[in-house]
Amino acid sequence: MSFLARAGYLLALAAALPTAAASQDARTFQSVDGSYTFNYPLNFALDREFADGTGDVTGVTASSPANGDVIITFLGPRDLGDFKEVSEKTRQEITDAFTKAIANLPLIKLKSSSMTKMLGQPAIDMVFQNARMPFGKERPQIKRYVFTIANAKAYNFECIYREDKAAEFAPACDLAVSTVQLADAAAANMLPADEDDKDAPAAGSCTKLELNRRAMQVTDLTSDMLMKDQSPAMVTRVRKAHDAATAIDERAGQNPSTQDCMDVDAIIATLK
Repeated sequence: MSFLARAGYLLALAAALPTAAASQDARTFQSVDGSYTFNYPLNFALDREFADGTGDVTGVTASSPANGDVIITFLGPRDLGDFKEVSEKTRQEITDAFTKAIANLPLIKLKSSSMTKMLGQPAIDMVFQNARMPFGKERPQIKRYVFTIANAKAYNFECIYREDKAAEFAPACDLAVSTVQLADAAAANMLPADEDDKDAPAAGSCTKLELNRRAMQVTDLTSDMLMKDQSPAMVTRVRKAHDAATAIDERAGQNPSTQDCMDVDAIIATLK
């Protein structure tokens, strides 16, 4: 099943099924510049630069009064600094450097450090426990950093959630870490450079990456609409939008045309 067909099927059911059923699947996050993607659970939303919900999309979140802060952010590329490789041999040295930067205040301490994989490379998974106010020793916050080196650059995930919510939200961090991918340079360079015109495809620029980016926008817009209104009329409107987008995706295959991106743009315009 294509990305659009799968997303459309799940969203069409969202008004009728409990949210727990939807949480078994995932969406794909794509950075603003198209340089990386990762998967995240359906019960997360896009996180933005500023607390009032404005600014660039920076990651994903499930923050709420009940959950507290729940944020997943991918950071990089950055210069390597003193680190040239990630391995069991360098794990302690890298962990010590993160500990110095993160656990530099009382009641913040390193809980664990272990080897894992990210971007197809060895990575270090470091878990810090923050018991400072407003969290406290009874319900401390977890700050988790997964660090690796790829293409001579440093990358890391930052995952934030409460320790008593770890069973619910640690798997979301695991999902992001295990699915993150860097876009190839050619595809990244084909993204429009002008932020004001980022949704308007230039001649020959409608790649599969671009079409998928628009698919994610359709998914996010319709998801927000269903969160606010689950009436039969709204479900019908969402289904119609996804049926149309799915038809374009199937028509485009792996080699979409400029017209394919323009047609999905027209669907997006009807949802705004």
